Amino acid sequence: MAPLPEPSSQSVQSVENKDVFRFIYKNKEYDVTEYVPKHPAGKSFFEKMKDEKEDITEYFRCLHSKRALKILKSQKVVRSNIKESEESKQYTHIKKQVKNLFEPDWTIELLLFIGLSLGLYLGVTSEWYIAIPTIALTQIVAGWQGHSTNHNRNPLLYKLSIPYGIIHGFSADWWQFKHNNHHIFTNRIGKDDDINHVYQKWQFGFLYLKWKFDSFLASYNKIDIIYILIHQIIVFQQKIWIYVVAQYIAGFFSACILIGNHEREYKFFNKIDKPFIEHQIITSRNYDWTDWLSNLLMGGMQFQTEHHLFPQIPFYRLPYAAKIINRELNKFGYKIHVGKIL
Repeated sequence: MAPLPEPSSQSVQSVENKDVFRFIYKNKEYDVTEYVPKHPAGKSFFEKMKDEKEDITEYFRCLHSKRALKILKSQKVVRSNIKESEESKQYTHIKKQVKNLFEPDWTIELLLFIGLSLGLYLGVTSEWYIAIPTIALTQIVAGWQGHSTNHNRNPLLYKLSIPYGIIHGFSADWWQFKHNNHHIFTNRIGKDDDINHVYQKWQFGFLYLKWKFDSFLASYNKIDIIYILIHQIIVFQQKIWIYVVAQYIAGFFSACILIGNHEREYKFFNKIDKPFIEHQIITSRNYDWTDWLSNLLMGGMQFQTEHHLFPQIPFYRLPYAAKIINRELNKFGYKIHVGKIL
C-alpha cells in the first residue's frame, strides 16, 4: 500500500487525494480511508461528503451512536490540536440541555406498539367504512413511529424497527440510507433525494405506495424482505381497493407535511457553505401546531428544525425539547422559521 500523503494546513479533500478520506471531528483530523469499505453507506457517501465538508463534527454527532464514535476515534489521527469551531461548541452546549430526552419512554413506546398493532388488526378485519380510516391512521402513525425508532440509538428500541416494519411495510435498511442522506445533505440539490420533486397535488397520495414498492426492490435479497412480505400477507386479508384507498389517504396527508417541511426553504445548488446549525435552520420549516394530537398525527414533524438538529429525540418528546432548544438557540442569535404547511 502506498504511503499516505503528509498532512498539511491545506484542505485534504483535493483531486490528488480523491481516494483518501480524511475528516475533522472536534479538534482532530482522522483518516478513515481503511474503514470506508466497511461503512453501511459505502464509498459513494464518503465521496459526496468530502466534496461538502471537511469538519463533520455536528453532522456525525446528530446521527451516530457511541459505538460509531468509538470506531471513528480508533482511526488514524493525521492532525491534532485543531481549534474546535464555535458552532461545534454551541451545538455541544445545546445538546447537553436535551441529552436526557434522547432515551425512550417505554410506557409510551408500549402503548404505541399495542395501539398500532390493534389498528392494523381492526383495519384488515372491518367493513370498508371502518377499515379505510383505520388503516390510513395506523399507516400514518406507524410511519412516523418507524421514523422516530430508526433515528434513535437505544439498542432495544432500534430492534423494534422489525415489528414496526410488519405494521408499516417499509424496509428499515432502505429507509435509513435514504433518509440519513437527507439529514446530512439537507436541501442540497443533487444529493438530497427528498427534495426538489415536481408533483401535482393529486400525486401526493402515492407516497406510501411508492415507498413500499421501493422497499421491496431494495430488500428482495435482504432480511427486510421477510417482514415486508409478512406485512403484505396481513394487509391483503382486506380487499385490495380498501387498502389502496387507505394508503392514498395516508400518503397524501404525510406528503403534505413532508413537502412543506423543506421544499420551499433555502436550497444549496453548489456546496453547503453554512455551518451545521445554520444549515438546518435555513432549510427547515416548522408548523404552529403544537398540541398532542397534532404531534401524534405529524410525528413531531411540526418541530422539523429541532428534529434535524437532534434526530435521536423520540417524536413524543419533541414538544418539550423544542422549548429548550429554542431557548438556547436564541442565546446564540438563531431563529427558527415557522410557516404554513402548503
